[in-house]
Amino acid sequence: MKPLLLALLCLACCLAATEGALGQTGALSRALPAEIAAGQRIFDAQCAWCHGTGGSGGTGPTLQRPALRHATNDASLVSIVRNGIPGTEMPGFALSLTDRMAWRTAAYVRSLGHIAARPLSGDARRGASLYEASGCASCHVVRGAGGVLGPDLTAIGALRGPAHLREALIDPAATHPPGYLVGRAISRDGTEIRGIVLNEDVFWVLLRDPAGKVRALERAGLSRFERETQATLMPSYATRLSAAELDDLVAYLATLRGER
Repeated sequence: MKPLLLALLCLACCLAATEGALGQTGALSRALPAEIAAGQRIFDAQCAWCHGTGGSGGTGPTLQRPALRHATNDASLVSIVRNGIPGTEMPGFALSLTDRMAWRTAAYVRSLGHIAARPLSGDARRGASLYEASGCASCHVVRGAGGVLGPDLTAIGALRGPAHLREALIDPAATHPPGYLVGRAISRDGTEIRGIVLNEDVFWVLLRDPAGKVRALERAGLSRFERETQATLMPSYATRLSAAELDDLVAYLATLRGER
């Protein structure tokens, strides 16, 4: 009786271990509804801040697509949830998520690929014409052409959701991109120079002014230098464009996904 009892106990342990392994490394398509629901709860708490409710997009890209740019298979998607994407704004959650939690979150993200993305109301072709007519190319690069005062927009549609793109056009200071801190320098003769801070040390400040010219300013010649952490050199288009034109411009920007 004891050998039989011991054998049954070993079998139960093996089955439990197998179930646990499947919950961490199995195909995401095999996730049970309860596991996907658990992943959604984790996503809502940890990921929706950037990727939007239901993965609709925000400061992070929309996840409502069958193929994800950095997650070519299940293993890479689980790894991204756990470890992030080096060199990008996507952080890792290795300290806050167990393997099973990461797997369930990835399973939920994979399920979002079956949701039809909400079509944008704007016309991308009209938006492309608006982009040129509004002078956006004087500050932004798309596919190697344009100015360098603002961020490169070649892949902006893959990096940001439509709602975030629209907000950036209406209230650019509220969606301040990293790496584009505005500095304001006042020379001893009262001249004001504003621009993007490229570099600074105890002796010099390098600014790129609105014309795109790099200005090397010696601190000894300045009466004041301050960092405007909430400022931006990008104008608001809230009143410059109509609501329909904003829709068109967002539709165009959403098509920019890094293709050359």
